[in-house]
Amino acid sequence: MPAPCSGNASNAGTLAYAFIIDGQPGEAALSYRIDASRFDITLERRAGDRELPVWHSEGRVGAQGLQPERHRVTRQGRERELLIFDRASSRPVLLVGARAFPMSAGTQDRLSWWLQLAAMMAAEPAPHLGQRLRVPVAAPTGVNDWDFEVAARDGDRWLLRRDLARGAGRPALQWSAWLDGRRGFLPVDLRFSLDDDEQWALRLLE
Repeated sequence: MPAPCSGNASNAGTLAYAFIIDGQPGEAALSYRIDASRFDITLERRAGDRELPVWHSEGRVGAQGLQPERHRVTRQGRERELLIFDRASSRPVLLVGARAFPMSAGTQDRLSWWLQLAAMMAAEPAPHLGQRLRVPVAAPTGVNDWDFEVAARDGDRWLLRRDLARGAGRPALQWSAWLDGRRGFLPVDLRFSLDDDEQWALRLLE
């Protein structure tokens, strides 16, 4: 799957990932459809008999990449979470139920940021170690800037990391994503850890 672009091509398909959560192996599938003006992404995960919530993101594609309009989390067919990105006014807001949070034009959701980060790397004329990329990411509690650093390179693959130090009552957080330049910087290995303890991981099946 190439990074989002403003071309006329339409891309659709499903990517299979090996999945592990809390040490239990499983499988995941990322289904996508991206064209010049719209995108639709769905992530389904399962570990043993444990079926995890389904993440769904949909919205527009513009000159700056993905512009989510809705992010839904469902479980057993029932909606558990809905984020609405209202970009129509002069001051875009994230709507979560009756609450509204300010957001920037480039705000992503917890699924679309994967591909937006890929698009940002693809747009870099000369990516290099130590480089930093910022992606605003929405959650039910509001929008936060996620800062990624290019931490390593292995051939055409680049490791980007986001580290957040331990805070009062909060463990240290870490995201690590290996992006493959031969695949439009698609995330081929994605991991999330708390206090260096891996919570879940996805690895693209070749």
